[in-house]
Amino acid sequence: MVVAVLFGTYRTAGNGRICASWAQSGTGTITGTLSDTQRASIPSATVIVRNIDTGIDRTLTTNDAGIYVAAFLQPGRYEIHASKNGFATVVRQGLNLQVGQTLAIDIELPIKAAQDTVTVTGESPVLDTEKTDTSQVVSQTLVQNLPINGRRWDSFVLLTPGVTNDGGFGLVSYRGISGIYNENSVDGANNNQAFFSEARGRTRIAYVYSMDTIKEFQVSASNYSAEFGQAAGGVVNAVTKSGTNTIHGDLFYYLRYPSLNALDPINKASSITHNLPFTQPVHQQQQFGGSVGGPIIKDKFSIF
Repeated sequence: MVVAVLFGTYRTAGNGRICASWAQSGTGTITGTLSDTQRASIPSATVIVRNIDTGIDRTLTTNDAGIYVAAFLQPGRYEIHASKNGFATVVRQGLNLQVGQTLAIDIELPIKAAQDTVTVTGESPVLDTEKTDTSQVVSQTLVQNLPINGRRWDSFVLLTPGVTNDGGFGLVSYRGISGIYNENSVDGANNNQAFFSEARGRTRIAYVYSMDTIKEFQVSASNYSAEFGQAAGGVVNAVTKSGTNTIHGDLFYYLRYPSLNALDPINKASSITHNLPFTQPVHQQQQFGGSVGGPIIKDKFSIF
């Protein structure tokens, strides 16, 4: 088990109200304001934030300004139930929370009439209005479907803007800054190799976290929040998979065999020049394994 201690701070919103701003290392936040049809805030309303995958609820109460904050949420699919006596219950569905993200979901509660519940679905994508950093999330879909040599999950940072190789031995550079000034965290815990101040396992097989355990990760090139310290370059903020109410898993087998590989162009040109037979360097690798996750007790205990 990894226990991360994160701290919340406060900021002043554009309307002068004070609202919470929480650390996002390995988690995300859903926040917003409840109001009536006349745009007046609704205090002491009940807000339930439900994780669709695990069935876990977070019950909150809005403050005097009608603001609710659900911090330290695991990335995943969510829905929100907002209610108060005298008002219809509003259910906001189709929310996808990514690692390091703050979703601002404002909800308007109509006066209770014949219809007790209003379900809101199919709206336009939610914008992250709290975002100030230059970052991009590498999703689970990308990690699972893009080919990669060596199965190092953090190599996908090269798909994001402002990132390039630093030398030929696995280091990466953000905005031209040396690769030893980056920060790498998994589930809010430091994943840096202490001596060289670089990601663990860079010089060998990534023994710490298999690619199949990573759900998604955020790559921040600049303007990241203060909780992502110890970095002058870029920050990788990853979160691992967890069990859900449905059984899911995968099996993999990767084969690298000389007769299946293309000829190296330099060796090929040399063989033609010296009238020698073509030879293929012996680069043979076999990697195999799998993962599985699912419920032990539905809505209460799951394993991955």
